[in-house]
Amino acid sequence: MSVGLISLIIFNIVSAANTSDSGPTKNSSLLLEEKTKKTHKTTEKTKLNTKTKPESPYPTPEEIFKENDKFLCENSEETINAAKLMDEAVVHLAYHAANNDDSKSCKSDTKSSSLSCEKKYEKPANLLIANRKFHHFNAYNDIINMIWNPNPVKFYINESAIFCKENINRKIVRVYDPNLIMIQQRGKKGPNGGQKYFYALAKKADISEDKTIIVMTSVNTNDQDSSNEEHKNTIIENANLFKTDIESEKDIKQRNFKKVFVNIAGYLIEKIKNDIHITYIESIDE
Repeated sequence: MSVGLISLIIFNIVSAANTSDSGPTKNSSLLLEEKTKKTHKTTEKTKLNTKTKPESPYPTPEEIFKENDKFLCENSEETINAAKLMDEAVVHLAYHAANNDDSKSCKSDTKSSSLSCEKKYEKPANLLIANRKFHHFNAYNDIINMIWNPNPVKFYINESAIFCKENINRKIVRVYDPNLIMIQQRGKKGPNGGQKYFYALAKKADISEDKTIIVMTSVNTNDQDSSNEEHKNTIIENANLFKTDIESEKDIKQRNFKKVFVNIAGYLIEKIKNDIHITYIESIDE
Protein backbone atom coordinates (compact mmCIF):
# COMPACT_ATOMS: atom_id res chain seq x y z
CA MET A 1 0.00 0.00 0.00
CA SER A 2 1.42 3.43 -0.95
CA VAL A 3 2.38 6.12 1.58
CA GLY A 4 -0.39 8.38 0.28
CA LEU A 5 -3.09 5.79 0.82
CA ILE A 6 -1.76 4.98 4.31
CA SER A 7 -1.74 8.70 5.19
CA LEU A 8 -5.31 9.03 3.99
CA ILE A 9 -6.43 6.10 6.14
CA ILE A 10 -4.69 7.55 9.22
CA PHE A 11 -6.31 10.93 8.58
CA ASN A 12 -9.76 9.34 8.38
CA ILE A 13 -9.19 7.44 11.64
CA VAL A 14 -8.03 10.60 13.47
CA SER A 15 -10.98 12.59 12.11
CA ALA A 16 -13.39 9.94 13.31
CA ALA A 17 -11.79 9.96 16.77
CA ASN A 18 -11.98 13.74 17.03
CA THR A 19 -15.70 13.79 16.24
CA SER A 20 -16.65 11.02 18.69
CA ASP A 21 -18.62 11.63 21.96
CA SER A 22 -16.23 13.13 24.54
CA GLY A 23 -18.36 15.25 26.89
CA PRO A 24 -18.94 14.90 30.68
CA THR A 25 -19.84 11.44 31.93
CA LYS A 26 -21.66 12.31 35.16
CA ASN A 27 -25.03 11.14 33.87
CA SER A 28 -23.89 8.09 31.96
CA SER A 29 -27.29 6.40 32.07
CA LEU A 30 -28.90 9.30 30.19
CA LEU A 31 -26.13 9.24 27.60
CA LEU A 32 -26.57 5.50 27.16
CA GLU A 33 -30.33 5.96 26.78
CA GLU A 34 -29.86 8.66 24.14
CA LYS A 35 -27.36 6.52 22.24
CA THR A 36 -29.72 3.55 22.39
CA LYS A 37 -32.52 5.66 20.91
CA LYS A 38 -30.21 6.94 18.17
CA THR A 39 -29.05 3.41 17.40
CA HIS A 40 -32.64 2.19 17.23
CA LYS A 41 -33.59 5.01 14.85
CA THR A 42 -30.51 4.38 12.71
CA THR A 43 -31.32 0.66 12.54
CA GLU A 44 -34.89 1.37 11.46
CA LYS A 45 -33.64 3.85 8.86
CA THR A 46 -31.10 1.33 7.60
CA LYS A 47 -33.82 -1.29 7.22
CA LEU A 48 -35.94 1.17 5.25
CA ASN A 49 -33.03 2.11 2.99
CA THR A 50 -32.19 -1.55 2.48
CA LYS A 51 -35.71 -2.24 1.27
CA THR A 52 -35.80 0.68 -1.17
CA LYS A 53 -32.23 0.59 -2.48
CA PRO A 54 -32.13 -0.87 -6.03
CA GLU A 55 -29.84 -3.81 -6.65
CA SER A 56 -26.66 -2.96 -8.58
CA PRO A 57 -26.53 -4.44 -12.10
CA TYR A 58 -22.80 -5.10 -11.78
CA PRO A 59 -20.92 -7.46 -9.46
CA THR A 60 -18.63 -6.01 -6.80
CA PRO A 61 -14.86 -6.64 -6.82
CA GLU A 62 -15.36 -9.09 -3.94
CA GLU A 63 -17.96 -11.04 -5.93
CA ILE A 64 -15.72 -11.14 -9.00
CA PHE A 65 -12.80 -12.32 -6.86
CA LYS A 66 -14.87 -15.10 -5.30
CA GLU A 67 -16.12 -16.22 -8.71
CA ASN A 68 -12.54 -16.46 -10.00
CA ASP A 69 -10.76 -17.75 -6.89
CA LYS A 70 -9.66 -20.82 -8.87
CA PHE A 71 -7.14 -18.45 -10.52
CA LEU A 72 -5.70 -17.31 -7.19
CA CYS A 73 -1.94 -16.75 -7.38
CA GLU A 74 -0.16 -19.07 -4.96
CA ASN A 75 3.23 -17.44 -5.41
CA SER A 76 3.56 -15.01 -2.48
CA GLU A 77 6.56 -13.22 -4.00
CA GLU A 78 4.66 -12.56 -7.23
CA THR A 79 1.69 -11.24 -5.25
CA ILE A 80 3.91 -8.81 -3.32
CA ASN A 81 5.65 -7.62 -6.50
CA ALA A 82 2.33 -7.19 -8.32
CA ALA A 83 0.96 -5.06 -5.47
CA LYS A 84 4.07 -2.84 -5.40
CA LEU A 85 4.08 -2.40 -9.16
CA MET A 86 0.41 -1.48 -9.35
CA ASP A 87 0.71 0.99 -6.47
CA GLU A 88 3.28 2.70 -8.68
CA ALA A 89 0.93 2.46 -11.68
CA VAL A 90 -1.80 4.24 -9.68
CA VAL A 91 0.54 7.17 -9.03
CA HIS A 92 1.57 7.33 -12.70
CA LEU A 93 -2.03 7.43 -13.88
CA ALA A 94 -2.96 10.14 -11.38
CA TYR A 95 0.10 12.12 -12.46
CA HIS A 96 -0.85 12.11 -16.15
CA ALA A 97 -4.54 12.69 -15.42
CA ALA A 98 -3.73 15.73 -13.28
CA ASN A 99 -1.31 17.18 -15.83
CA ASN A 100 -3.14 16.85 -19.14
CA ASP A 101 -2.68 20.57 -19.71
CA ASP A 102 0.92 21.52 -20.51
CA SER A 103 0.57 24.78 -18.62
CA LYS A 104 -0.03 22.98 -15.32
CA SER A 105 2.74 22.34 -12.84
CA CYS A 106 4.07 18.83 -12.46
CA LYS A 107 2.34 17.24 -9.48
CA SER A 108 0.41 14.15 -8.46
CA ASP A 109 -3.02 14.09 -6.82
CA THR A 110 -2.55 10.90 -4.77
CA LYS A 111 -0.95 12.65 -1.78
CA SER A 112 2.35 11.06 -2.78
CA SER A 113 5.43 13.14 -3.53
CA SER A 114 7.17 10.46 -5.60
CA LEU A 115 6.27 12.19 -8.87
CA SER A 116 6.38 15.80 -7.71
CA CYS A 117 8.81 18.03 -9.57
CA GLU A 118 9.58 21.61 -10.54
CA LYS A 119 9.85 21.19 -14.31
CA LYS A 120 7.02 21.61 -16.79
CA TYR A 121 4.95 18.51 -17.44
CA GLU A 122 5.97 16.70 -20.63
CA LYS A 123 3.25 14.53 -22.13
CA PRO A 124 4.50 11.28 -23.71
CA ALA A 125 4.11 11.33 -27.49
CA ASN A 126 1.72 8.38 -27.71
CA LEU A 127 -0.41 9.14 -24.64
CA LEU A 128 -4.18 9.39 -25.15
CA ILE A 129 -6.17 11.50 -22.68
CA ALA A 130 -9.96 11.53 -22.98
CA ASN A 131 -12.51 13.15 -20.67
CA ARG A 132 -16.13 12.18 -20.00
CA LYS A 133 -18.77 13.67 -17.71
CA PHE A 134 -21.92 12.02 -16.36
CA HIS A 135 -24.83 13.81 -14.70
CA HIS A 136 -25.85 10.70 -12.73
CA PHE A 137 -24.17 11.56 -9.42
CA ASN A 138 -25.69 8.59 -7.58
CA ALA A 139 -24.27 6.13 -10.13
CA TYR A 140 -20.68 6.54 -8.88
CA ASN A 141 -20.33 3.01 -7.47
CA ASP A 142 -22.16 1.44 -10.41
CA ILE A 143 -19.81 3.14 -12.87
CA ILE A 144 -16.78 1.88 -10.94
CA ASN A 145 -18.14 -1.68 -10.83
CA MET A 146 -19.07 -1.49 -14.53
CA ILE A 147 -15.53 -0.50 -15.51
CA TRP A 148 -13.95 -3.09 -13.18
CA ASN A 149 -16.21 -5.86 -14.47
CA PRO A 150 -13.91 -7.81 -16.85
CA ASN A 151 -16.56 -9.05 -19.26
CA PRO A 152 -18.38 -7.68 -21.11
CA VAL A 153 -16.83 -4.27 -21.65
CA LYS A 154 -19.61 -1.69 -21.47
CA PHE A 155 -17.73 1.58 -21.06
CA TYR A 156 -16.24 2.53 -24.42
CA ILE A 157 -13.71 5.18 -25.40
CA ASN A 158 -14.00 5.70 -29.15
CA GLU A 159 -10.50 7.17 -29.46
CA SER A 160 -9.00 4.17 -27.66
CA ALA A 161 -7.20 1.31 -29.35
CA ILE A 162 -8.20 -1.16 -26.61
CA PHE A 163 -11.55 0.11 -25.25
CA CYS A 164 -13.40 0.81 -28.49
CA LYS A 165 -16.72 -0.82 -29.48
CA GLU A 166 -15.20 -3.36 -31.84
CA ASN A 167 -15.20 -7.05 -30.88
CA ILE A 168 -13.61 -7.01 -27.44
CA ASN A 169 -13.33 -10.13 -25.30
CA ARG A 170 -11.74 -10.03 -21.89
CA LYS A 171 -11.23 -12.58 -19.14
CA ILE A 172 -9.45 -12.95 -15.81
CA VAL A 173 -6.43 -15.24 -15.85
CA ARG A 174 -5.08 -14.59 -12.34
CA VAL A 175 -6.31 -13.00 -9.12
CA TYR A 176 -4.25 -11.67 -6.21
CA ASP A 177 -6.94 -9.95 -4.14
CA PRO A 178 -10.38 -8.43 -4.88
CA ASN A 179 -8.74 -5.22 -6.17
CA LEU A 180 -5.77 -6.73 -8.00
CA ILE A 181 -6.04 -9.13 -10.94
CA MET A 182 -4.45 -10.08 -14.26
CA ILE A 183 -6.54 -10.06 -17.42
CA GLN A 184 -6.26 -11.22 -21.00
CA GLN A 185 -7.96 -9.10 -23.65
CA ARG A 186 -8.30 -9.93 -27.32
CA GLY A 187 -10.12 -8.32 -30.22
CA LYS A 188 -9.77 -6.06 -33.25
CA LYS A 189 -10.62 -2.49 -34.21
CA GLY A 190 -12.67 -2.06 -37.38
CA PRO A 191 -13.85 -4.71 -39.87
CA ASN A 192 -10.44 -4.88 -41.53
CA GLY A 193 -8.39 -4.74 -38.37
CA GLY A 194 -6.10 -7.59 -37.39
CA GLN A 195 -6.65 -9.74 -34.30
CA LYS A 196 -4.71 -8.46 -31.31
CA TYR A 197 -4.32 -9.42 -27.66
CA PHE A 198 -2.55 -8.42 -24.48
CA TYR A 199 -2.08 -9.43 -20.86
CA ALA A 200 -2.11 -6.81 -18.13
CA LEU A 201 -2.20 -6.41 -14.38
CA ALA A 202 -5.21 -4.37 -13.25
CA LYS A 203 -5.79 -2.58 -9.95
CA LYS A 204 -8.67 -0.65 -8.38
CA ALA A 205 -7.61 1.94 -5.80
CA ASP A 206 -10.08 3.94 -3.72
CA ILE A 207 -8.18 7.19 -3.19
CA SER A 208 -11.01 8.77 -1.19
CA GLU A 209 -14.80 8.62 -0.88
CA ASP A 210 -15.18 10.57 -4.11
CA LYS A 211 -12.12 9.51 -6.10
CA THR A 212 -11.18 6.09 -7.53
CA ILE A 213 -8.48 4.94 -9.94
CA ILE A 214 -8.62 1.82 -12.10
CA VAL A 215 -5.34 1.20 -13.91
CA MET A 216 -3.72 -1.48 -16.09
CA THR A 217 -0.19 -2.16 -17.25
CA SER A 218 1.38 -5.02 -19.18
CA VAL A 219 4.27 -6.98 -17.73
CA ASN A 220 6.73 -9.57 -19.00
CA THR A 221 4.51 -12.61 -19.60
CA ASN A 222 5.86 -15.85 -21.01
CA ASP A 223 2.74 -17.05 -22.84
CA GLN A 224 4.40 -19.38 -25.36
CA ASP A 225 3.87 -16.85 -28.16
CA SER A 226 6.23 -17.93 -30.93
CA SER A 227 6.98 -14.32 -31.84
CA ASN A 228 10.41 -12.99 -30.93
CA GLU A 229 9.17 -9.42 -30.55
CA GLU A 230 10.37 -7.67 -27.42
CA HIS A 231 8.20 -5.03 -25.75
CA LYS A 232 9.40 -2.47 -23.22
CA ASN A 233 7.16 -0.39 -20.99
CA THR A 234 8.25 3.17 -21.71
CA ILE A 235 6.14 4.78 -18.94
CA ILE A 236 6.34 2.40 -15.97
CA GLU A 237 9.85 1.02 -16.27
CA ASN A 238 9.56 -1.31 -13.28
CA ALA A 239 6.91 -3.25 -15.21
CA ASN A 240 9.75 -4.60 -17.34
CA LEU A 241 11.19 -6.34 -14.26
CA PHE A 242 7.96 -8.22 -13.46
CA LYS A 243 8.03 -11.69 -15.05
CA THR A 244 5.48 -14.48 -14.94
CA ASP A 245 4.32 -17.51 -16.93
CA ILE A 246 0.87 -17.80 -18.52
CA GLU A 247 -0.61 -20.84 -20.26
CA SER A 248 -2.13 -19.31 -23.40
CA GLU A 249 -4.63 -20.76 -25.84
CA LYS A 250 -3.62 -22.63 -28.98
CA ASP A 251 -4.47 -19.77 -31.35
CA ILE A 252 -2.12 -17.43 -29.47
CA LYS A 253 0.69 -19.99 -29.51
CA GLN A 254 0.17 -20.32 -33.28
CA ARG A 255 0.44 -16.52 -33.68
CA ASN A 256 -3.11 -16.01 -34.94
CA PHE A 257 -3.13 -12.90 -32.72
CA LYS A 258 -0.63 -10.05 -32.62
CA LYS A 259 0.61 -9.26 -29.13
CA VAL A 260 0.44 -5.63 -28.02
CA PHE A 261 1.79 -4.06 -24.86
CA VAL A 262 -0.07 -1.68 -22.55
CA ASN A 263 2.33 0.87 -21.09
CA ILE A 264 -0.53 2.28 -19.03
CA ALA A 265 -4.31 2.49 -19.39
CA GLY A 266 -7.06 3.34 -16.99
CA TYR A 267 -9.52 5.72 -15.44
CA LEU A 268 -9.62 8.43 -12.81
CA ILE A 269 -13.25 8.57 -11.63
CA GLU A 270 -14.24 11.59 -9.52
CA LYS A 271 -17.32 13.11 -7.95
CA ILE A 272 -17.20 16.84 -8.67
CA LYS A 273 -20.17 18.89 -7.51
CA ASN A 274 -23.23 17.12 -8.95
CA ASP A 275 -21.42 15.26 -11.72
CA ILE A 276 -19.10 12.31 -12.19
CA HIS A 277 -15.94 13.19 -14.12
CA ILE A 278 -13.89 10.46 -15.79
CA THR A 279 -10.40 10.95 -17.20
CA TYR A 280 -9.14 8.10 -19.38
CA ILE A 281 -5.41 7.58 -19.96
CA GLU A 282 -3.91 5.19 -22.51
CA SER A 283 -0.50 4.41 -23.96
CA ILE A 284 0.12 1.19 -25.89
CA ASP A 285 2.97 -0.29 -27.89
CA GLU A 286 1.88 -2.20 -30.97
